[in-house]
Amino acid sequence: MLENIVKEQSKRGDRRKMDGLILAGGKSSRMGGSHKGDLIYQKETFLERIIHEFQKEAEMIWISYGAEIRREYPGCQAVQDQYLECGPLGGLQAGLNRCSSQLVMAAACDMPFLEMGMYRYLREQLMEAERTHPELSYAGAVPMVDGRIHPLAAIYRKQAADCFETQIQKGNYRLRDALQCLHILYVDFSGQQAFRQMLRNINTIQEYAVIAESTEENAEAMERIEHDGKEKGNCNLRH
Repeated sequence: MLENIVKEQSKRGDRRKMDGLILAGGKSSRMGGSHKGDLIYQKETFLERIIHEFQKEAEMIWISYGAEIRREYPGCQAVQDQYLECGPLGGLQAGLNRCSSQLVMAAACDMPFLEMGMYRYLREQLMEAERTHPELSYAGAVPMVDGRIHPLAAIYRKQAADCFETQIQKGNYRLRDALQCLHILYVDFSGQQAFRQMLRNINTIQEYAVIAESTEENAEAMERIEHDGKEKGNCNLRH
């Protein structure tokens, strides 16, 4: 009897384990060509901030770089896309295939405000939904705010990789379309201001300028971004 209880507790623990997957394969075209994961906020790059959050609980952290591995981080494993030029869907498919845990926290590298607490909350909502309705099996838990879903700051089960691969093979790289083929738990964050802030992403130079503190390091970062943008022919950086 005791042995069975220990085994069941072990199974429950395994079901709660999570890997972290950071999607960093974008071209950052709206950031003047500077990689968004390298932007600095509060003395850390965006990527470093997400890594440090995931390190609080993740069994392993994976960084999806698309076709080219940009940088190695201690304690993290780099992943290259199996299907190139497919956007975030390709990164998710490749990353989920490589991950060892059945639950995987996904994070876009342009979301510096993400915290581990949000992913723990998503996991608890997922587990509670399946306890309440044991006949259901969800492929993931995705935040939703004011009717808009945020699939790049979500939890997915490893098995979702099969659906993502099928979608890619059809030539449809829209992640939202792929989610329609899965049984997803959508968790409404509309009334939770702290979580809403965590879901904020930084896509453009103007958005980065708003959050950048008036410190020397951020002034230098902005100057470097503008210089890179001008070299690439982007002359409308401040407009």
